[in-house]
Amino acid sequence: MTNDARTVLISGAGIAGLVLGWWLRRNGFQPTIVELAPEIRKGGHPVDLWGSAVEVVDRMGLLPELQAARTHNDRGVMITPGRPPLHMDLRRLALGFADRHLEIMRAELVETLYRANAAKIEFMFDDSLSKLEEREDKVQVKFTSGAEREFSLVVGADGQHSNTRQLAFGREEEFTRYIGGYICGYTVPNTMGLKNAIHRYVVPDKTVAVFPIRQSNELGVGFLFRSRDPIDLHHRDTAGQKRLVCDRFKDDQWLVPQLLDGMDAARDFYFEPFSQIVMNGWVKSRIALVGDAGFGPSPAVGGGTSLAVVSGYMLAREIANAAAGDPANALASYERNILPIVEQSRQIGPALVKSLIPTSRLSIALSFMSAKILMALPKAIRGRLPLLPRKAVIGMRAIAEAQLDPPHIQE
Repeated sequence: MTNDARTVLISGAGIAGLVLGWWLRRNGFQPTIVELAPEIRKGGHPVDLWGSAVEVVDRMGLLPELQAARTHNDRGVMITPGRPPLHMDLRRLALGFADRHLEIMRAELVETLYRANAAKIEFMFDDSLSKLEEREDKVQVKFTSGAEREFSLVVGADGQHSNTRQLAFGREEEFTRYIGGYICGYTVPNTMGLKNAIHRYVVPDKTVAVFPIRQSNELGVGFLFRSRDPIDLHHRDTAGQKRLVCDRFKDDQWLVPQLLDGMDAARDFYFEPFSQIVMNGWVKSRIALVGDAGFGPSPAVGGGTSLAVVSGYMLAREIANAAAGDPANALASYERNILPIVEQSRQIGPALVKSLIPTSRLSIALSFMSAKILMALPKAIRGRLPLLPRKAVIGMRAIAEAQLDPPHIQE
């Protein structure tokens, strides 16, 4: 295979793009990663790697470093007005779909992946794609900076609001499935002394999650709320998003007023609907989508990070396996192999939104009661009663058990 046939442009320096870039370089390709931001995006909430996703980072030699950076948030505290807080040892609760699990802050995972790539892959920061033109044996790419280059393949790994998807497949509105709520997140100084525990404040249709970040002595904050219909706010209207969250939670108790007070000073504010990108396919000749750009379960519900890692690996494997000059076969094989996993993963978002944001005081009371009962059961029985909804477990298991056959590199 010629050097020109080994050039791959990856749009997006997030988890999927960085994993894909590492494995492409490992298999003899020349990846270039373009990122709209001026540097790696370091914010975000805790993320989970399950089963096969843990195996991928283990094969990359990164698992010891990532395990050292894990959150250590092994306890949970459920809080609601009128009830004493419920304390739980999260290590005792079986989730029912994977033997290997790692929880880590998204920023720690992204920085580790970036360091593994930085000296070996070309990065183009503060730039993005403005035009894609597919030709017989290449893709002509024009960047917003004005530069123009040619690549054998182009991969969109640029998240739920993917610019690559917009250019190659169509408008975001065509593929977005709203599933009933929103999440807002940011970090604040940990002036409240919270340690090693995830605190969850719940009232009907609203949840506030708070988790300590031990590396920085900060608190990660998540405001989750239901909304029957999508809210007419642009995804870049940060001021409007902050006003909306403050209005929704202004009358709530516990630590909510202090947490809202810290919102304006937060450097990493984000606001996203609980929605999925639903497409019939993720490849088009020499262009493909990976991770949230094509099929994420939904922001912050679980599974998306593991699916990003697994899909990045699987795409790199198929590209490496393809015969010289046959990218169409590589991308078709990737699409065929990832399809059953993606279809199962679509159950995760709707199931967990219902679980994370209870709709009534009765459902909150039942959550407290079931958690108490589960904690009191013998270990052998707890292992058969997973904490998460059944449909979510099915979707998570599909990701965690993804087949990771090694690539057969073509000379």
